[in-house]
Amino acid sequence: MATSTWVTDLSWGELLGGAFAAYLLYGIALAVYRLYFHPLTRYPGPKLAALTLWYEFYYEVVKRGRFADPDFYEELYGSPTRKRDKFEWSAKMFGEPNTLISTVEHDIHKRRRAPVAPYFSMAAIRRVDPVIRKYLDILNRRLGEYKASGQPVTLNCAFMAFTTDIITEYAFGLSWGYLEAEVFYPNWLPLVIGVSEQSLLHKQMPWLTNALRKIPLEWVMKVKPEVAAFHQLQRGIQSQIEKVMKQKQDGELTKDSKQTTIYHGLLMSDAHASEMTPEYLHGLGTTVVSAGGITTAHYLKTTKFHLLANSGFRISHGLLARLTRVAPEESFTVGGYTIPPGTPISMSSWLIPTERWLEPGAEQKKKYLVNFTKGSRICLGKDLGRVEIVYTLSSMVRRWCGDDGKGMELYRTTREDVDIAHDFFNPFARLDSKGLRVVLK
Repeated sequence: MATSTWVTDLSWGELLGGAFAAYLLYGIALAVYRLYFHPLTRYPGPKLAALTLWYEFYYEVVKRGRFADPDFYEELYGSPTRKRDKFEWSAKMFGEPNTLISTVEHDIHKRRRAPVAPYFSMAAIRRVDPVIRKYLDILNRRLGEYKASGQPVTLNCAFMAFTTDIITEYAFGLSWGYLEAEVFYPNWLPLVIGVSEQSLLHKQMPWLTNALRKIPLEWVMKVKPEVAAFHQLQRGIQSQIEKVMKQKQDGELTKDSKQTTIYHGLLMSDAHASEMTPEYLHGLGTTVVSAGGITTAHYLKTTKFHLLANSGFRISHGLLARLTRVAPEESFTVGGYTIPPGTPISMSSWLIPTERWLEPGAEQKKKYLVNFTKGSRICLGKDLGRVEIVYTLSSMVRRWCGDDGKGMELYRTTREDVDIAHDFFNPFARLDSKGLRVVLK
């Protein structure tokens, strides 16, 4: 009772002063802990970075605390047999806790990946060869239409439409026809950029992400019409899932049935039936479409600008984000320092200078090509992406870069329209860029 009376006798100024003093004491205690007792105190780096959460607030400050050791990449990301978990905090960026790409534990990820991997093997890619060639013919026909009209074509949108049409037909047995759409359905690329940008928000405030999802999609479309493309994606995937699950329920789907989509294969595989929920399958479908389009399209855009097809993987990037890994059972020794098991560690492939390919012995440095990352979580679609890239570049060079007057001429495009300016997990140029525009002659 005395305590209660004492509190009520305090003025607002005294209460605020006490709260400020408590906050100040907490800050001092936290600073002492981070500088002298935190497990990371023995590692080099500026004290300001250790004292605050701004570990990368200024490059020149933090640079001295980095370990510049490209050879450590293979050690960190490991071989497929070495356990590597994802950092749970960074896995939140995908917004779907139960999808393949956001799976944290190594063993669960391995189990979930196994039934999907055969659909992206080289043997499977050979079967999809006619699909790739079909859309490549459509792409070249559309480019021919732009040549005839004399209008500039935005290759960003063209490449994005090309890769998206391929992955949707291959994975789901349907195509959205983006290549045939007017100006290659330009709303799709801004939508992908927006979704990638939101991934930064997912990590920091997952509760806000869940709240935003409760907003009816029709309301969102009134504010941002380009969301219609996302709506089409959601409906198409959901419709395919319901169709295949009904086939299985009605006994129409057996192991002898012709498997035409990823969903047919997954539902008839030996995968854990409890995991094959509509929510999991939906998240997998969204990941396949997103990953199967943006990374390959970015490579094609960058390579066409630089006209360096042989060095495309060296100047382009698959993913830009630092892919954080946790080795639950191994410790690492880097620069004479031991990093204990369970420590989240990440590396940047973007900061490795491209000039390394011009130095003596560059041929032996192919292991530093990490566009698809490495280890047990290496990109599922790497073989499909490589085939798309080789087919597209060889076809476009042959048709549009000859010595008979044909060619591509940049149209109001500069390096700033291609160089990376934003890390939204995927790499993007400046947001006000009009894209890589060319005129065909």
